[in-house]
Amino acid sequence: MKAFIHYISNHSPSILQAEDALRSFNVKSGWEPTLTKGITPRTLGEYPTIKEQSRLLNFQKENENRFKTKVSCAMNHLTFWQKVVELDEPCAFIEHDAICIGSWKDYEFDEYLILNADHVFRPPNKLGLKKYESFEFPKTNVPRDLPDNYPLQYYRENNWKGSNMAPGTGAYAITPKGALKMLGAANWEGLDQSDFMINSYNVRMQYMTLFKFNKQNLSTSYGI
Repeated sequence: MKAFIHYISNHSPSILQAEDALRSFNVKSGWEPTLTKGITPRTLGEYPTIKEQSRLLNFQKENENRFKTKVSCAMNHLTFWQKVVELDEPCAFIEHDAICIGSWKDYEFDEYLILNADHVFRPPNKLGLKKYESFEFPKTNVPRDLPDNYPLQYYRENNWKGSNMAPGTGAYAITPKGALKMLGAANWEGLDQSDFMINSYNVRMQYMTLFKFNKQNLSTSYGI
C-alpha cells in the first residue's frame, strides 16, 4: 500500500520526525512510503465553505492563525483523498509523528481504516485524556468495525452530531470509495477540522493497529 508521510517543509522537528517515520517502514513489508510536503497557512489556497456550527467555524471567529492552520490540515486530507481517487487504490495518510510497527498484508476494509487504534487514547497523543483512559479497543488482527462503546462522538450542533469521530488523523487508510464520500462531505456539507469531518455519518469507520506515535507530540496543528 502506498503511504504518504506528511510533514512541514520549513519546520526542522517535523522534518526529523518524518524521517523517523520513513525509516520505521524499513523493517516492515507491504508498504510503499514517500515523504509529502504538507499544506501550511503560507501555501493555503482556495478551500470549501466552512460547515455551519462546526469547530472550524469557532476558530474562524476566535483565532485567525489557529483557523488557517486547521484549514491547512484539513486541506492536506482533501488533497490526499483526491490522490486516492486518481490512483484508484487504497492509500495511507501518515502524519510526521507516526511510527510503523506492522506490515501491510493486503487487509480488506470497506472505506476508512484507523491504523493506530491501540495508541490514540494514550500519551503522547493529545487524546490521551483522563476521560478516555479506561477505554480499550477490542483486540483484532484484521480490520474491524468500531465497538458500540467507542467514546468519541461529534458534539457540534449540526447534522453530524452523535456520529463516531476519528481519533485524530495520525495514521489511517482509505479506499477510493471512502475518499469519494469524504470529498463529497467536504464540498457539499462544508469543511470542519479534519478529525471532526471524518466521522461515521460520512464514512464507514474500521480499525486495527499497525502504527504508534513518536515519543514527542509537536502539536503543530495548534499553530506554527
